[in-house]
Amino acid sequence: MTDTGRPREREDHRGARRSRHRRRRIVLSELALTITFTLAVGLGLAQRGALDSTAVFLAGWALNLVVLALCCTLPWSRISSRWVILVPLADFVAIGLARAAAGDALSGVGLLAAFPVVWIAASRVRTAATVAITVVAALAIIWFPLVAQPGPVTVDTLIDPILLPIMLTGLAWFVSELTKADRRRQEALSASQAALRESVEAGRARERLLGTVLDTVSVGVLAVDAHGDDILMNARQREGHAAAAPPGNDDPNEAELLIFGEDRVTPIPPERRPVLRAIGGEDLDGEQVWVGTGRSQRALSISSRSMHDDDGGFAGTVVSFNDVTALLQALHAKDDFLSNVSHEFRTPLTSILGYLELSLERGESLPDGVAGFLQVARRNALRLERLVEDLLAINAGTFEVHPVPTDVGRILTEAASSSLLRATRAGIRLENRAPAGLPAVADPLRLAQAVDNLLSNAVKYNRRGGSITLDAALGGDGLTVRVEDTGIGIEAEELHQVFDRFFRSSSVRSSTVQGVGLGLLITKSIVSEHGGSITVTSEPGVGTCFSMLLPQPTR
Repeated sequence: MTDTGRPREREDHRGARRSRHRRRRIVLSELALTITFTLAVGLGLAQRGALDSTAVFLAGWALNLVVLALCCTLPWSRISSRWVILVPLADFVAIGLARAAAGDALSGVGLLAAFPVVWIAASRVRTAATVAITVVAALAIIWFPLVAQPGPVTVDTLIDPILLPIMLTGLAWFVSELTKADRRRQEALSASQAALRESVEAGRARERLLGTVLDTVSVGVLAVDAHGDDILMNARQREGHAAAAPPGNDDPNEAELLIFGEDRVTPIPPERRPVLRAIGGEDLDGEQVWVGTGRSQRALSISSRSMHDDDGGFAGTVVSFNDVTALLQALHAKDDFLSNVSHEFRTPLTSILGYLELSLERGESLPDGVAGFLQVARRNALRLERLVEDLLAINAGTFEVHPVPTDVGRILTEAASSSLLRATRAGIRLENRAPAGLPAVADPLRLAQAVDNLLSNAVKYNRRGGSITLDAALGGDGLTVRVEDTGIGIEAEELHQVFDRFFRSSSVRSSTVQGVGLGLLITKSIVSEHGGSITVTSEPGVGTCFSMLLPQPTR
């Protein structure tokens, strides 16, 4: 259910307040006339001999007192506002009686009519109606005594006191127009105030919404102005700021925060810290730092975008802080796992290679064809051993190559021969277009490993009936080796990630092809250690082409 009690109470309170204000305004307006009227009556009684009729004079005053009493007692909250005009009309009657009885000595009593005239003119009665009421009432006040007294009434008698109606009419028109202009200003001001209140309330609602949204997101957000003063900081960023504070310092400045580089121990100089650089107008993208110390130390990826005013000047910046601690810990765990597994592979591989060597030494006693099978097994065991060593070297940062003059044609022929069986079983045609003799300077073992990785991927991610083309050429830029297939391809937005550690494209993840996403990383490392480059072009559903370029020494 909706609780409407409190809004209803507020509305009743406002209604009672308006009613009290209305009664107070009516009573004060009538009281002003009554006080002045009473003073005039006192003056008239002091000159009682000059009055034409004391009884009528006092009757006018009594009528005014009755009107005042009614103003004080009537329930104005239940009376329509259009009936309020009866009060000044009754005052006209009271003033008319007093003036009729005042005689020539107190003819100025008629000026009391200015009070009801102003009352009517200040009300919401139209100007024309106000002027008409004033003319009729003023003429009645000055002509009633003339008509009531014995003797002939001439035109001169009627025109002589006409100055009072003229003055009252002008006063009525002036006050009415002035009131209307003031009322228009008040209405415009009220409308402006209402619009301002709505705008303020809408601004507060938007501020509450923005604050709620910012406190809901899992990214810390900080906005600063052009002078580096904080404009906005969400709850997540306040937590991060507190985590970077030195022990015992609840409100550190930027230079006092515990912020370290990627090694987690080297403090970043204050002038090189991301927030100060962002305040200086630099846009950051994924700047990684560590904040805090000990087990509570957190990794943050910081990005920023500058704000500019209408003239293009720097107006501040917005900085985002993304907590990537869990991600970095997961990557570190992967590296540890990979290193541990690689170490564990070494022992059985050494045993396998040892027994293969012993078997090949008894070549003459082996059945026909077995020696060839053992050679293939030995070559692949050596390849697996190199893979394990490479993984360990990549993790340790000690990956190396040793380029020497090499017959690249022979290396590519052996690599194609090793992959031919797998390609044939998968229904894929493998074609080696590389020249049989192609001398170049390269590390033969590493080059063979790189080509094996590319051919292995071309087989795994191809389709039955597809094809693979291996080609190589020696040109002015160096040695180029290309592996092209007609496989499933790679999406354009994923091409820049194919050489990342553990990356596997979305199309591969949805297939049944197994892999861990390390072959292309190792291949790129081999090419990079040769001082070369590797590029990839691909189209989903059409195929992929990898091209390795190894620079050659000048002769």
